[in-house]
Amino acid sequence: MNSPAHLPSVSDASAREDCLLVAFASMDGDMVDQHFGSAQAFYLWAVSADSAELLGFQSFGIEKKDGNEDKLKPKLAWLAGADIVYCGSIGGSATRQLLALGIHPLKVKGGPDVVEEIESLQAQLCGEPEGWLEKLLQKKQKSTDDSRFDAMDDEGWDG
Repeated sequence: MNSPAHLPSVSDASAREDCLLVAFASMDGDMVDQHFGSAQAFYLWAVSADSAELLGFQSFGIEKKDGNEDKLKPKLAWLAGADIVYCGSIGGSATRQLLALGIHPLKVKGGPDVVEEIESLQAQLCGEPEGWLEKLLQKKQKSTDDSRFDAMDDEGWDG
């Protein structure tokens, strides 16, 4: 695997429209081993039913697990535009703020392997997605449809 590139923000990432933008709170990109609020890095992947591509990462300073809300701001700003974020643990405030941005947080125990989490997600995309993922996919499809109609309107289409 190529070494990942520094990515200024999730919104700067380019991925196919059928891909989910999935971030992993990880020290080195191999395992989900970081608490959301004190995560030292996030690695962003574009994941579809049949492909997965590492798009890049962003590093953050070392943070204490002290309840200080200010440390969340740069992480939330970087993640804006992501669909899912995996982390080892996450507090209620961070969860609410991610959901408000349209990002679904997933807490995974035991420091699972990023590639295994991607494969599990892809299996759901190919088969029966869990309820939370089904809702996310429906919302993503609706926003894609809406933007297509906006583009048609901008072009002067008349239905």
